[in-house]
Amino acid sequence: MSGKTNDGFNLPPILTNAEGKIRRAGFEFEYTGLDVPRSAEAVRAVFGGSCEEDGTFIRHVRTAEFGTFSVEIDTSILKEKKYEPALRAIGFDLNESDSKSLEHKLVRLFSTLVPFEISTPPIPLERLGLVEQLQNELRVRGAKGTKASIFYAFGFHINIELPSRDVRLIQNVLRAFVLLYPWIKRRVDVDLTRKLSPYIHPFSDEYVRLILSEDYPTSADKFVEDYLHYNPTRNRALDLLPVLATLDEAKVMANAAEPTLVKPRPAFHYRMPNCLLDDPEWSIKREWNTWVAVERLAGDETKLLRMAEDYRDAERQSFKPFYDKWPSVLEHYMN
Repeated sequence: MSGKTNDGFNLPPILTNAEGKIRRAGFEFEYTGLDVPRSAEAVRAVFGGSCEEDGTFIRHVRTAEFGTFSVEIDTSILKEKKYEPALRAIGFDLNESDSKSLEHKLVRLFSTLVPFEISTPPIPLERLGLVEQLQNELRVRGAKGTKASIFYAFGFHINIELPSRDVRLIQNVLRAFVLLYPWIKRRVDVDLTRKLSPYIHPFSDEYVRLILSEDYPTSADKFVEDYLHYNPTRNRALDLLPVLATLDEAKVMANAAEPTLVKPRPAFHYRMPNCLLDDPEWSIKREWNTWVAVERLAGDETKLLRMAEDYRDAERQSFKPFYDKWPSVLEHYMN
């Protein structure tokens, strides 16, 4: 396989996982303008499969080739029916007909504030063009993305399977990400509402200095402990809690801010991009290729260490938050 797929998706330097199989990636679209049933039909139009209803708020599209896609309105208040005890407490006795009518009204109400979401199963790297087809299918059917309203902090998330669970590899990907962060931020052009939201906070300067230090240890225990100390939340542009939970699940669950929301899986959870489904110029290919730049830098350890040294030099000459020299040094590398 060359450096790109036939569909123009750049490929990372390591193509296979620890079992020697082609790596996969899962995707999460957040949007509005298209309800759960119509969203499920968009998935079926691209991937085929059968649709199963799990109440008003969730559909599952099951495919033989890829696995199960979930389509839902992304709020636990509705999915877990947390509103029912409150209604019963004030005297409402909902029968099945009343419940269905109420659920549809709640969907219309909540969809002005919270997104619908499609989560794909892991897709092999050579089939990523299908995910772009899904993007286009959602757009032509009327899905609206991040910039459709000032209230929308909708994101497009990528869950990229690890090549291996080697802690040095994981550290290098994180180092590459924080080094490239100013370039990624400018390239993604994060929407103002998402910048103001807590969902994709950057890593702190203190933590970045720590992991880019010349003598930072490669011990898995130390790496997990430090990450949890500085980042006990999922709300980072690159969320490593799912990965770290595969290394030490007990420690992560004991220290994460929201342990019930952490799902252990051997995948980098890249959360930074907007989800601009209604913009014909937006492409998930561009977002994917941005991520691949991170993995390519991580795979070139000589360059990575040289850039880390330049970062440390730039830090000594910076006066944050008023002056940060690193973006201008990084610009030289990217050019």
